[in-house]
Amino acid sequence: MYAGALRDNAVERYAMFLTSLELTADVNECRLALTRAREHGLDVHKVAVVTAERTIDRAFELLPQMKGPLPSVIALQATPSDVELLLLRSIEWTTFEDGTHDTALEQATVILRYFLGAGRVSLAKNLVEMLPRELASIDQPEERATEYLHYRQFFAIWDSLDRVVECQSLKVSIMNRDTRAAWLSDYTGLIDHAYDAVVKLLTSDWMMPDETGDRHSYELTRVRQIYVPELILRLHVMLYASREYVPENLKRALELANIVADSRYKLYDDFLHLDGRRLGEYLDAVRRATIAGLEGGGSDPFKIILS
Repeated sequence: MYAGALRDNAVERYAMFLTSLELTADVNECRLALTRAREHGLDVHKVAVVTAERTIDRAFELLPQMKGPLPSVIALQATPSDVELLLLRSIEWTTFEDGTHDTALEQATVILRYFLGAGRVSLAKNLVEMLPRELASIDQPEERATEYLHYRQFFAIWDSLDRVVECQSLKVSIMNRDTRAAWLSDYTGLIDHAYDAVVKLLTSDWMMPDETGDRHSYELTRVRQIYVPELILRLHVMLYASREYVPENLKRALELANIVADSRYKLYDDFLHLDGRRLGEYLDAVRRATIAGLEGGGSDPFKIILS
């Protein structure tokens, strides 16, 4: 009835109606409301795209701009605000139909840059989990497809680091031989997997901005400045903490410093933001690992690396 009463600019007006639903309708109700546009002769794909665009624009009008001090991602995450949830759910409109998946991918990368740049890791992860699997098969434009691949790579690593921490917490003081062997096997395997994945990310062009200096490049730079140091520090701490059970991981922790120092990967630059995890913090962690390497006797700080 509503759509039937529309005259000029029917797509825009129906999209405005859908936009007004905001958080009052769940995902199934939104899908149904969009489907009804087809029943009244409207182009559902156009309606979906316009609705998503209007919702995203509305959310960004209300959200703080992504600038200023870098956020902490190790602090307890605040409960999502209604505006953040509105931005998160805006992606639903372009995920219902295959014909709007290209637009969904474009919009998803914009939203992911915002959430990660604001330190809202959980919301960004929720968004990735909401997206259809088919988006991963979109390969054009290449820059956007690569950026989306990098997001999925990042969250796989984030989860792998969390699994190491969870496994470490399962260690208890009293274990029989078989239980301890099984735990150590799991623990070592999870560490190895996380180590390989993080090093692969660090030695690639993960989220590397181009030289244009535009907004997109600024946002990618901000994401790198937040998460590259965080991943390096988390990996170092993971290796250092496991040295009691996997002694060779102390050597790997010190070898990681060589990767950080390698100018090919430009990791050093990501530590230099005044509000981020500074290089001094990492170097202090490396110093403690070096001291730990001397605990077995001797005075050669390079012995652990050369062994």
